[in-house]
Amino acid sequence: MSLKHLIFLVLFYLCGGVFTSFGFLRQKDVGPAYFRIHGMGLSVILFFAYWFLGRTHLNSDSTLWFSLFILCATLFSLFTGVSNKLSAASFFLGTISFFGCLTMDISQITLGGEQAPLAINAILASGVLGFSMAAMMLGHWYLTQPTLSIDELKRITLMMIFLLVLRFLFSTYQISHLLVGMNETEIYRYLLKMPGVFVLMRYVWGVLGALILSFFVWKTVKIRSTQSATGILYVVVVACLVGEILSLYLAFYFGLPL
Repeated sequence: MSLKHLIFLVLFYLCGGVFTSFGFLRQKDVGPAYFRIHGMGLSVILFFAYWFLGRTHLNSDSTLWFSLFILCATLFSLFTGVSNKLSAASFFLGTISFFGCLTMDISQITLGGEQAPLAINAILASGVLGFSMAAMMLGHWYLTQPTLSIDELKRITLMMIFLLVLRFLFSTYQISHLLVGMNETEIYRYLLKMPGVFVLMRYVWGVLGALILSFFVWKTVKIRSTQSATGILYVVVVACLVGEILSLYLAFYFGLPL
C-alpha cells in the first residue's frame, strides 16, 4: 500500500465517522446550519481526496460506493432544514454507502488470510476519528449558539468515550496476542525496535492518552465549560489522528491491526 492510499483512507474514515455522528444530534436543536456547513465541507474534502489520492487505488465497485457517499453527503447538507424526509433518506443512504465503500476496499486486501481484524480496525478507526472530530466541531458551535443544550455535546462525548473504550479493548487484545510467548527481555527488545516502537507509540499515545483525556472532556462538559472541553478536544483529536495513522501504517505495512 502506497502513502497516498494511506492518507486517502485516513481522510475517508474521518469524513465517514463525522457524517455518521450527524445521526446522533437533534437537528431542530443544533440547527440546520451546522449540518449544511459541515456536510458540504465533508463532500469537498472527499472529492479532492479521491481526485488527488484515491483514484488509482479504488476499483470500480469501491468507486461507485464512494461516489454515492459523496452524493448523499451533499444532498444531506442541502436538504437539512428544507425536507426532513429527504434529509433522513440522504443520511441513511449515505451511511450505507460509506460502510459499503469501506467493506469493498477492505475486501481487496488480505492480512495473513484474515480480513476480520482489518475490518474491525477500519470501523473503529472511522468511529474514533469521526466522533472525536465531531465533538470538537460541536464544541466550537456553542460559540455561535450559546443557548444550545449541553445534552448534544454530552451525547457525542459519551459516544466518543464508548468508541475509545472499544478501541482500547481491541488494541489491548491484539497487542497481548502479539506479545504472547515472549519473555520480559524479548518484549523490551521488540518494543525498542521497528515496528515495536510504533506499536508502543500507537498504544500509549493514540489509545491510552486519548482515552484518559476523553474523561477530562466529560468532566468539563458536565459543568458546561464548553470552551475548556473544546480545548482538551483539540488534543484528543491530535492523539486520535496520530494514533489511527500509526494503526493503519502498522496494519497495512506490518500486518498488525491494532
